[in-house]
Amino acid sequence: MIKTFLKILCIVSVSFLFSCQEIQLSAKQILSRSIEAHGGLSNWEQVDSISFHKKTTLYTREGLKEKEINQHQAFYLGDGFNGRIFSYGDPQIVYSLKDGEYAMTKGDSSIILNDVKKQSLKTMFNSAYYVISQPFHLKESNANLILKKDTVINDRKTYVLDISYLGDTSTSDNWTYFFDAETFLITSCRVKHKTTVSYIKNLVYDTNTPFVFNAERESVFLNNDGTKDYVRASYLYSDYRVVLKSNL
Repeated sequence: MIKTFLKILCIVSVSFLFSCQEIQLSAKQILSRSIEAHGGLSNWEQVDSISFHKKTTLYTREGLKEKEINQHQAFYLGDGFNGRIFSYGDPQIVYSLKDGEYAMTKGDSSIILNDVKKQSLKTMFNSAYYVISQPFHLKESNANLILKKDTVINDRKTYVLDISYLGDTSTSDNWTYFFDAETFLITSCRVKHKTTVSYIKNLVYDTNTPFVFNAERESVFLNNDGTKDYVRASYLYSDYRVVLKSNL
């Protein structure tokens, strides 16, 4: 009887220890596991270039299609941070970044850029890379990670991290990331802009490269109480191409 009791006590104790270990994961541990789930830091550090197609569809509050944007985006990371964003349309527009210099062509014409436009292109390239490079960019940028209370999304336990950056001000965007507690993939994020709050859900993943990228996302505007207002945008990503330095 005593042996049986001790055996049960041992099993309960071990289960409790594992449970505590799971509960006590730190923000850095969650990010590290997510990085591994998305392809691994060692692989990411070997990336020479990434390219893909992106289709953005914007919707009105009434659910009508407002605008559709089709782009081919490419980032070259082997020697600094360079990139090219090709926007399909009439005329076709190409934005480029090389060695810190921004350029823009519309059809066959080069556009002279003033300081305001250069800053706009800088923001565009940084934002585009920010989206495609998660969760790796959270480590690259030395973001400040704040572990919040776990939540449940679609019946699945989810870890929650608030993100802040050195130099943030009262007008800076505030990001929150949600990680599946079993797979550690990023399932969604919430961003508070100056006047709006968006909740962006990762609906489908792409696994055709060494990494797990987003294939389909949906952005929803939220009301002040956190409830859904309306779907603002959908994003489709396809034709991912990744070149590793080791393959050159």
